[in-house]
Amino acid sequence: MNNKKISCLLAGLIFSFSGIISAQSSPDDALLSITRAELRDHIYFLASDYMAGRTAPSAEYEIAARYVAAQFASAGAVPLLKDEAGELTYFQEVPFIKTTYGTDIKWTMKKADETREFLNNEDFKVLFSRAPKNEKLELVFVGYGIEEPDYGWDDFKGLDVKGKMLIVLTGAPMKKGKPILPEEIHEKYAGPAYWSKFWKLSRKGPKGIIMVDANKPGQISWDDLESIISTEIYTYQGPGSERSSRPRPSFYAVRSEVVDALFEGQPFSPASIAEKGLRSYSCFQLEGISIETFFEVIEEKAVSSKNIVGIVPGTDPDLSNEYITVGAHLDHVAPVDGQVRNGADDNASGSSGVIEVAEAMAMNPGRRPVVFIAFTAEEMGLLGSKYFLNSGTLDKEMIKFNLNLDMIGRSSEDNAETRAHYLVTHKKYLNQLSSFVGEINRNSINCPLLYNNDEDSPGGSDHQTFIKEGIPAFFFFSGVHEDLHKPGDDPDKIDYSKAESISRLAYLITDTLANMDEIPTFLEE
Repeated sequence: MNNKKISCLLAGLIFSFSGIISAQSSPDDALLSITRAELRDHIYFLASDYMAGRTAPSAEYEIAARYVAAQFASAGAVPLLKDEAGELTYFQEVPFIKTTYGTDIKWTMKKADETREFLNNEDFKVLFSRAPKNEKLELVFVGYGIEEPDYGWDDFKGLDVKGKMLIVLTGAPMKKGKPILPEEIHEKYAGPAYWSKFWKLSRKGPKGIIMVDANKPGQISWDDLESIISTEIYTYQGPGSERSSRPRPSFYAVRSEVVDALFEGQPFSPASIAEKGLRSYSCFQLEGISIETFFEVIEEKAVSSKNIVGIVPGTDPDLSNEYITVGAHLDHVAPVDGQVRNGADDNASGSSGVIEVAEAMAMNPGRRPVVFIAFTAEEMGLLGSKYFLNSGTLDKEMIKFNLNLDMIGRSSEDNAETRAHYLVTHKKYLNQLSSFVGEINRNSINCPLLYNNDEDSPGGSDHQTFIKEGIPAFFFFSGVHEDLHKPGDDPDKIDYSKAESISRLAYLITDTLANMDEIPTFLEE
């Protein structure tokens, strides 16, 4: 939908809902409409076991999407979009390709005079794989995968690793039982730091990464590792998909027999480290050998998942093309071993907060229109928000602010006594936003807040999609707690008083932004 059509639509909506606007409630009534009882009702529904974690796309997520749309309609946030038949709708379809995989997963090792097969779960385990492909790969041994040239250690010097299968050792180098690198550098790589190494190596563009146990204390044993590959993998197909679907390498663990077979005849083998230490240690591309990966593909087909979008039109025609957006991701993660991970805090709480803020804004509309969005596929890489911003639904230059609610119902262990909540944004907005929000908070809710920037905060959320487009944004965040992405994130553990306070504060911030003569950039002066 182009911007001219949206302007005409909003003009019609303002006229159509002028009766509601003229009879609007007081700001106090709007604020008090946000209650812990209503938040509890929303959260208990969205985080029910029957919703199976609301993973996107899924039938359970579809139910959650329809619930949010019904709540928007009840609240008075009207649909902004049109479907293929030209009818108004709350639903924005986000396109994916669904690939269904079978259980036949194997490698074929090829040397000049030898071909040998290795089988999943018997010889290797798949620790991570997103939309894997069948391909023939060269192998590069990158040692401990450490790139610290300032400290005299660089495992990547002179190596071309892009598009290849990397073999990396766990841990960090030792000599006579003592770390070779300075302690603070050693600690970055030591221990079972499989995933931190994986993400760092991923940025170098390999197609696969093989983890080899360097026989250091504290490493996880073969039996404790689980081979994981989803039988159904979804690949984003919308605007920006060339960036969003940038392939991540598959990540593997292997038995020692596989290491012996791969390094036979090579100038150095990591299997010798336990006996000989780092004598002859070197990093190199393995010669005369390749690995062909095979993942059985059963079916590929186009599917979609929904963003849910509603709008409370503004009252000032001169500001009808300036938008405030308030969002939260609705999706969570799939069950594991039959255990549902309900995501009550992450993020039934934030989605419920958006519903409540929409109701309050509809009771007392501001001068600017406010767009409310429940995003799909945040857990898959912020894909719903990327689709929304790149779909042309709104002119990105006219989105003046984004407020994101992602976990508003718990406290981290560090803040258990104070019940303080995080406000997280980019460092370029941090000082100005903390002053702006701090003043609103002090004069109203007086909720204990901790201001943080994304660089010091774990994970990410949909506000980052807006920030990348130059739109000031932040998110409210509980902080990391023991039940994050686990079966224990249930509705009975939500601090409903806190969720009410954060939702009310979110409303007051939204109301202030919607009524300002001019919205600041919030950039550092």
